[in-house]
Amino acid sequence: MTAKETDTIRTFVAVELSDSIKAHIAADIAQLRQEQIDNMRLVRPEGVHLTLKFLGDIDANRVPTVAEAMTQAAARHAPFSLALGQPGVFPNANRARVLWIGVEGDLQLLRLLQSDIEEALIATGFPPEKQRFNPHLTIGRMHHRASREDRRRATEALAALTLPEDRTIAVNAISLMKSTLLPGGAIYDRIVHTELSHGRA
Repeated sequence: MTAKETDTIRTFVAVELSDSIKAHIAADIAQLRQEQIDNMRLVRPEGVHLTLKFLGDIDANRVPTVAEAMTQAAARHAPFSLALGQPGVFPNANRARVLWIGVEGDLQLLRLLQSDIEEALIATGFPPEKQRFNPHLTIGRMHHRASREDRRRATEALAALTLPEDRTIAVNAISLMKSTLLPGGAIYDRIVHTELSHGRA
């Protein structure tokens, strides 16, 4: 293993989901898998998360700096709630590439949290995001070889998914996650966990 492989980790900042929300998403993914749609790759349900900032490959020795930036941002926010929303695709049904489940609720508070994390990390030398923050939970992707029919079927299968009675996503902490890319899909491990602490004694 080279020094570069040893010292570099692929990371992102995210809101982790409760076991109950993951269980519902796992059922959704199982339902999609039963459709047997060609060129559709579904994610591991246990790894589904709400990404706030993708950092990419960073030197491991930058983790304490990232953790401090996350702590500063989290200290300015009190816990709040979101909810699972309707499913959808990026960029559109005819050219579907990413399959996702949306989020609803206090989106303004979520955008403020994401913005503060972004600013805190920019101050440490990370580049700003090029695209506008668009909160979603990625559950699958279509291979570039997917036909229009594959994409249509995937979009229709997504639309048939149902929402659970309890859709609450509690946002009370943010996590720095490590992503390990494997042939069977990415594996995610938590490195840092920081609670939203504004207003707490």
